[in-house]
Amino acid sequence: MDIREQIVDDQIEKLNINLGLNDVNKAFQIFGHSLFTDNSVYSYDPNDDVDGGQDKQIDNITIEQKDGEGIIYITQAKNEDSFSSNSLIQIRNGLNWIFNKKKADVDTLTNTNFKDKIKDCKNLVALIGPSNIEVRVAYITNALSTNVSNECAQELHTIVEQFDNDTYSKFTFEMIGAIEIVDRLNAQEKKNKKINADIKIKYDANSPSLIKYHSHGLKGIICTTTAKEVARIVNEDEKGFVFDLNVRKYLGNLGTVNKDIKETCSDEDSSHLFWFLNNGVTIVCDKVDPVTDPDNPHMKIENFQIVNGCQTSSSLAIAEKENLLQENTNVILKIFETSDLNLVDKIVLTTNNQNKITNRNLRANDKIQRDLERAFLIHDYYYERKPRQFQDVDSQKIIPNELAATAFLAIALKRPSDARSRKYKVWSDYYESIFKSTHVETFIVNHLIKHKVSKFINNSKLVTCENEIKRYIAKNGQFHIARMTSFIWRKTDNWTDVELLKKQLAEIESSPDSFDDNIQQAFDAIIELLNANKGLHVDLNNTLKSSSFDSLMSAELHKKYSV
Repeated sequence: MDIREQIVDDQIEKLNINLGLNDVNKAFQIFGHSLFTDNSVYSYDPNDDVDGGQDKQIDNITIEQKDGEGIIYITQAKNEDSFSSNSLIQIRNGLNWIFNKKKADVDTLTNTNFKDKIKDCKNLVALIGPSNIEVRVAYITNALSTNVSNECAQELHTIVEQFDNDTYSKFTFEMIGAIEIVDRLNAQEKKNKKINADIKIKYDANSPSLIKYHSHGLKGIICTTTAKEVARIVNEDEKGFVFDLNVRKYLGNLGTVNKDIKETCSDEDSSHLFWFLNNGVTIVCDKVDPVTDPDNPHMKIENFQIVNGCQTSSSLAIAEKENLLQENTNVILKIFETSDLNLVDKIVLTTNNQNKITNRNLRANDKIQRDLERAFLIHDYYYERKPRQFQDVDSQKIIPNELAATAFLAIALKRPSDARSRKYKVWSDYYESIFKSTHVETFIVNHLIKHKVSKFINNSKLVTCENEIKRYIAKNGQFHIARMTSFIWRKTDNWTDVELLKKQLAEIESSPDSFDDNIQQAFDAIIELLNANKGLHVDLNNTLKSSSFDSLMSAELHKKYSV
């Protein structure tokens, strides 16, 4: 077995234990799909799982929609050590069912989860048009992609030839094996360590104090910053992520060079010579923008790494901590902006992946996100700011920030329609409303209510009942059910009483099944509301996206259940 296959096996065994699945094949399916969609395994949505009878070799379908554009992720993940040409043939058949079959044919499927997802895909196409939709498909195993047979290659070519036909904005099909899985894990680990900064510089519009150079997609800038700015960057990065791509870690004061660096920057008589005596610091980044405002000249840098100058930077940081760093110590700064991975490899003598990241990841290092991570620990919960942040803790105590935020949006902000259909707005339009000055207990209580609703509904017969309206609401209206459940239980939409929230949190934790009656009551109330307003039956998908239905629910709750 190849070492990368061993690494994947180890990941799956640990995940199987952490999730309490007792099924390594299901663990691999969840792992593979989560990795492909770049989401946490703890954010995995069971409603995206279409595995079962008549699944046409499709395991998962995830739909993401944002600002008139959409992405459909489709995966088949098999915990096997080979790629099968027969599986590819069956996946092609599954794709035909998703994109080419008539609704009457789809209705004949006995796999209701698959049937629902096909209809969701068709609804998305009808809503925003196929040219605004990207389709990403993956066949995932724990095999080596270097060993793919000619038959597999032929079937892959047939799939791409059929579906990559300018119908959609983009269609891709990936064969992902152990090599690609480990590459993605490594890339995501680096991406999770993204460092952004504004670095103040020395700038004089009347002298050449900043040099810019562009060539073949590479932008270079040479400028001068203060040693205190470099020290600040290093000291604020307590875990040393900024040096991840550096060939050497800090060597301490063992070498004469580092002793000389520290002595020079600390000596009042020689610190002004530092710029001339030191080679400076080299940075590789995704993006750099020089701001030449004479009152605040600085470099705005995204996703950067110090790839040369670790010894210099670390020595300056130590001197600053010891209050020895002189104010007049300046440093040459060389900044390279590039998307050329081969060039990055040559610069840093290692590999790196410069993938773009989601709005969620862009917000991951916000002060409020870091504060919430600490605050969740007060109640022994782990607030996952970034996918795969926590590996060896109780999975029942991990709350991904996206799940916490969407639960808050649905319950505390009374917007279940947005939580269900427009969760991307959590990191843009609703970011301030959700995260500004909010008690941590509100997040935890909201999340636990939503989690209990999902668990109760998914374990009940409601998701498979013959009544189409009840089945659809059970599967697709869980944010709405959670919103109703919360009010029926709490009798209020007030989230400012911290002591009450602590009491309610303790009640939820101590009585795991105490919500069952409230959840059933909330579900029945929604069905009753739909039956009382027959026009809402016509298109349940649009009803659950509608803010007017949110308002109708709130009015009903305050009329019947408030005290």
